[in-house]
Amino acid sequence: MNMFLFIGSILAFSQPYSGEKLLRGLIGIPTEKGMYFSWRMTLGDASDLQFDLYRSSNGGMEVKLNKKPIDQTADFLDSTVDYTVDNCWTLKATNGEKTTWTRSKNEIRNPYLTLPICKPKDGKIAGEQFTYTANDCSVGDLDGDGEYEIILKWSPSNSKRPPQRGFTGNTYLDAYKMDGTRLWRIDLGPNVRSGAATTNFLVFDFDGDGCAEVCCKTGDGTIDGLGYVIGDSQADWRTWDEKSPTYGKIVNGPEYLTVFEGRTGKELDSKEYIPTRYPLDGWGGVGGNCGNDNTGGRSDRFTAGVAFLDGKTPSPIMVRGWYGRTVVATWTFANGLLKHTWTFDSATPGWEAYSGMANHNLTIADFDGDGCDEICVGAMTVDHDGKGLFTTGLRHGDALHAGRFIPSRQSVQVFGVHENEGNNEIVKRTPAVAMFDGATGEVIWQDGLGQDAGRGVAADIDPRYDGAECWCNIGGLRRGNTGEIISSKKPNSCNFTIYWDADSLVELLDHVSISKWNWHTEDTDLLVKAEGVVSNNGTKGNPCLSGDILGDWREEVIWASKDQTELRIYSTTIPATNRRVTFMNDRQYRLAIAWQNVAYNQPPHTSF
Repeated sequence: MNMFLFIGSILAFSQPYSGEKLLRGLIGIPTEKGMYFSWRMTLGDASDLQFDLYRSSNGGMEVKLNKKPIDQTADFLDSTVDYTVDNCWTLKATNGEKTTWTRSKNEIRNPYLTLPICKPKDGKIAGEQFTYTANDCSVGDLDGDGEYEIILKWSPSNSKRPPQRGFTGNTYLDAYKMDGTRLWRIDLGPNVRSGAATTNFLVFDFDGDGCAEVCCKTGDGTIDGLGYVIGDSQADWRTWDEKSPTYGKIVNGPEYLTVFEGRTGKELDSKEYIPTRYPLDGWGGVGGNCGNDNTGGRSDRFTAGVAFLDGKTPSPIMVRGWYGRTVVATWTFANGLLKHTWTFDSATPGWEAYSGMANHNLTIADFDGDGCDEICVGAMTVDHDGKGLFTTGLRHGDALHAGRFIPSRQSVQVFGVHENEGNNEIVKRTPAVAMFDGATGEVIWQDGLGQDAGRGVAADIDPRYDGAECWCNIGGLRRGNTGEIISSKKPNSCNFTIYWDADSLVELLDHVSISKWNWHTEDTDLLVKAEGVVSNNGTKGNPCLSGDILGDWREEVIWASKDQTELRIYSTTIPATNRRVTFMNDRQYRLAIAWQNVAYNQPPHTSF
């Protein structure tokens, strides 16, 4: 059975989510063959819903373009379009819905959508000049109009990893509508250090009012979207002593967790961040190279996510600590107030085996099938009630994937790679790669004891084998269910995945290209090479965001232009062969879009 297809009026998602009342997300992309359109199907749609597409040129009469009702796919190619005139297309559904798309004769025929952005001014601190680049993005319906807005993080060129000394410029968060209208800008201020490990943000409708909020760590001097300051506007907690090992770092002062209103960027509530950073030397342990410090290196490692801990209410999740001690703090946001619910601390007696198991990323899903989400931060998972569900003991890693990788097994599986630095007995016992059961922690297979794997992917790229295939930066291509080597060759990309063409296999996204594994030739075929754009996060080569945010069920990818004046949203123009409900109606997938921007970015996976 194809788990993507309509069954009655719903899709066979194991974790459905309909908390966002999304409109059609109609988009049009010009191609050499004509104007290609695609639109969104949702869980609320009847399985027999039909569509017709009409075009009006230069304000004239509407002309119906399709000869038969569109009911097998959610796309259409207008092959008779005249690009030299002004055109307006109207998509009409049999339930009475109407959606329009316009294009003027003067528009450039780019194979992507453009969204203008406003780059912050360059700055200077401690004698060092810095500039800004568009970094990670997220999406949410900030104003309740049924369309996603894009929230963009601006990262300064002097961003730092936690061990590095030195100052950073402030991090900014911008909110844009799809037409480029900027709704607000939040300045995280001087007391939040800029970097992938420290400036994570969550976009989600936490209080169920139909409008998404933004939640992130803040500090004294953070300025909200209306210009109001959080905490002490004059406080500067950075270390200015050039001889200090914490020069430029922030190892003192208050830390806050803040929820901002999506429409305006207004601060709604702030609470003390849990946990505090103290003691600074209380965050080392058995992860990574097993080291520790008292200079803010280990203490300033953060990830974050959203989880339905009771199966109904979305909760902001904040995680501090990767290599040794790991603390998971959960909250709810209702009636304008943040409320702390529980804290899991691996330093608590009884949970010591959970220390050193946290990744540079996390993933969230209903792993044990009880209707409530669990939090997997790498080689250990915390249950929805704040108790440890299991720890595999496989230690810290850099890449993490969770999904139905092995169809013969009932639960979600987790595939991870593990960082093995140094030469000691702990490292020698740690595998480079492993697949384990997401409900029990049972290690299904592992390999590469003592080897250091920095990147790895699990995805269904070869139709000859059931489920996913796995590969990392060492070794060959493996079967997901056994770890057996299929080929000594593997894809030349070991980064993100993306659904791009019309089949059920996964394509590969790396830096500014999209490619497909060719199992016949055991080589990688290039599908898209985006020109004039840049990827994020250095050698990580991430997009600003990838996900099913517009059009039909295939995924979009957002890159920033080289000149940093616009975001470019790429969407496939390959004709579909069927129609599927948007992946954003799958809870695990939607939560993955929320955490995609944190720390070492990872691609989203569905629950089916």
